[in-house]
Amino acid sequence: MGALLGALLASWLAPKGIAWYFDPPVDIGVNCKQATEWSMSRLLIAQFWGFVFGMIATLAMLFIFRRKNNKIDV
Repeated sequence: MGALLGALLASWLAPKGIAWYFDPPVDIGVNCKQATEWSMSRLLIAQFWGFVFGMIATLAMLFIFRRKNNKIDV
């Protein structure tokens, strides 16, 4: 449970930290902050859908294997 909480916290805070790192303190003509924020938002979406599909696949596997193991041959 703690690992899941840590992963959720990192997924929430890491993109903000990475975007802050790519925001230069002075205007030098090149700023990657917007591209970084966009890519980090896409990463969060990919992580969410990966979590959902992984959860569905795990539940399906548990359901399939549990049904096979509950059959008793007489």
